[in-house]
Amino acid sequence: MLALLKTRRWLGFTAIVVIAIIGFGLLSRWQWDRADEQRAERMAISQAQVLRDVGSVNDLDEFTRVHISGIYNNEDTQLVRQRPLDGGNGYWVMTPLDTNSGTRIWVIRGWVGASTIATEVPAIPQSQTGQTKVTGAVRFFEEPLEDVYGLPSGVIAKMSLEELTSGNSPGAVDNRVVQLISSTPSGEIAIVPLPDVDEGQNISYAVQWILFALVAIIGWFIFLRREAETPNE
Repeated sequence: MLALLKTRRWLGFTAIVVIAIIGFGLLSRWQWDRADEQRAERMAISQAQVLRDVGSVNDLDEFTRVHISGIYNNEDTQLVRQRPLDGGNGYWVMTPLDTNSGTRIWVIRGWVGASTIATEVPAIPQSQTGQTKVTGAVRFFEEPLEDVYGLPSGVIAKMSLEELTSGNSPGAVDNRVVQLISSTPSGEIAIVPLPDVDEGQNISYAVQWILFALVAIIGWFIFLRREAETPNE
């Protein structure tokens, strides 16, 4: 069996198997890391701190629950494209809230479905008028998407500060977004649910890659033993 391993054919086959095992191991490690990230996000959502009546969400941790009061500015509403919900494609409705403390906070106010015509912008339900008390979860801005052309007016590619227009803001724009959970008075628009995070799928994939590595090892040994026991003709 040892002599067989020294042949050129088995040296090449063994090298391929070793490379495959290393690849499977790296893929498994990547899935475990993704599972850890998902677990941390799930814990952040479930254990988020609740703050009462804040005037600013600058630098707050993601998913922190806040209560803010102010007046929505419908004129500056933007739609963030390619945001599916319940199997349908659509847009997040982003409307700035001019707070009583003089800052502007972008709010993920809700969701509207996309039209069957790509260039057609759906009708956006107007936000509440007058003073509104918003309960929501703090979210981070996204990185802007470069080289995007041809989007209809009022539609952006990413929920980035660079792509959102500040309009005639009465003050500074906060560096966090608030995802609406509820408001008083309530609005007439579908609310975007918070992420439903489950790391189970990533853990399953990680275990599968380990099993593939074990299959490669066992298969290598079986083929080696079978050829070693086969008499030479």
